[in-house]
Parts: sequence; structure tokens; C-alpha cells
Amino acid sequence: MKKNLQEKDNFYEIQKVRAVWVWVIIIIALYAIILPVITGILSTLFNIILISIGFGFFWLFYKMYLLTVIKEDGIQIKFFPFTDFIIPFNKIKNYKIREYRPIIEYGGWGIRFNQSGKAYSVSGKIGLQIELSNGKSILIGTQKPDALLQSVIKNFK
Repeated sequence: MKKNLQEKDNFYEIQKVRAVWVWVIIIIALYAIILPVITGILSTLFNIILISIGFGFFWLFYKMYLLTVIKEDGIQIKFFPFTDFIIPFNKIKNYKIREYRPIIEYGGWGIRFNQSGKAYSVSGKIGLQIELSNGKSILIGTQKPDALLQSVIKNFK
């Protein structure tokens, strides 16, 4: 399925949360959640709930990804498991690749909001800044800025 997507679309990038520091924090949090279970301080039901929550977060971060696909009619953004949509090219007023400061401008990575719009990023500090015809903006993080820009230029009409 992914191979077919890559062949028929102009640009395909999938990014996963693989930064070591993120996983260190997740493992420390998981340990902090499981520690009361190991020591036997809490009731069995509460232990099950804590373990489920801990491993649920671990699974979420392991499965989460940002997919960016440039198609003939627009830019698809899928941030699994939260959102999946297409920005039609006819709704785009302007675009550019830019370096941004994820923590200062958006408060970090993920699906983030600020006064000017939304950001979809997993890691790094390079993104495609899109200005929509309605005045809002969307930033899409990328590890392949040159290929992304060339694909948008090729398809933007």
C-alpha cells in the first residue's frame, strides 16, 4: 500500500517520534507509574489502571507518525492517530521553507497552535510554512525540505 502511494504521488514523507530524549522521558514516566505497582502500595484495580495508562502512552508514542504527501490536488497531512486532511492547492496563498523554533514559537512538537496558526511536527526545526487564502497559516515539519519544496512548486498552480 505505501509503495503504491509513493509511486503515484509526487512527494511522500513519514516521520516517527524517534528522538532518544523523548524515549528517555517516556521510560522514566513509565517507571514512575509502575513503581507503586511493583512495591504493592496500591490496590489491584488501581495497579491495572496505572499499568494500562503507562503502556498506553508508550504505545501511542511508538505508533504516532506525521505523514506528508503532495498530490496533484493538494497537500495531505496525517498525524496518526489524531488527524488526516488535505489542503487543496487552490486554498494556498503563499508557501516557503523556513527554519523555525519549535519550543519558542509553538511550545514544542506535535500538533501545536499559536496566534498565527497550527504546526504539525515530530522533530527538527525546518518546515513548510503555508499561508492560506483565509489568512491562517500551517507549518508542516520536514526532514526533506528541498524535495518537499520542489514537489509543491511542481504541483502548485
